[in-house]
Amino acid sequence: QAMGSSLGVSDTMALISTKLSNIVPFSCCALFLYAEESEMLRCRFATGVESETVQQLTIKSGHGLTGWVARNRRPLVNARPSADFEAAGVPAQTTLQSALVCPLVFNERFIGTIAVYHTAAAVYTDDHRRLLDRISEQAAAVIYNSIVFEQTQEDSLTDPLTALPNTRFMFMHLTRELARANRLKSEVSLLVMDLDNFKEINDTY
Repeated sequence: QAMGSSLGVSDTMALISTKLSNIVPFSCCALFLYAEESEMLRCRFATGVESETVQQLTIKSGHGLTGWVARNRRPLVNARPSADFEAAGVPAQTTLQSALVCPLVFNERFIGTIAVYHTAAAVYTDDHRRLLDRISEQAAAVIYNSIVFEQTQEDSLTDPLTALPNTRFMFMHLTRELARANRLKSEVSLLVMDLDNFKEINDTY
């Protein structure tokens, strides 16, 4: 609750997982964010055992543990973590043996899940579920703010038509490059290109 809203998703989750480790035991903690248009959940943050593999997971709603929680909006206790790996098509021989997955809901909108995995079997109890469920209620608002913060930042530096970096991004980048060239006593080249008839595309779209 004390967190601000000027952090990206990864920084926010790093803080949440640090606090969470004192309350609910885990070997690995992961955040999956939900994309409504594709009905997919993509891992946006993972820390701990096998976190590099977990970070690659993308799971369809209704599949695996994370997908089940997405579809049913209810926590899942002591399920088999390998189900998430299988649902994502990752043939990993995982050492993770138990999982607790809770939904993240903000203003009645499902935004994703928080999953904690453990290398020991049957670690999680109903008390752990209640704790993580309560934490997820608070964390959902903070994570949603982080998503909005990242989106706003991206929108301010991206051209909506082409999804390419815009003028503001160019000046930021150019300022950094000029400062670096000055520091290293090196040179900078700037290549400018003009696209013929681009005004037609701009006017049409």
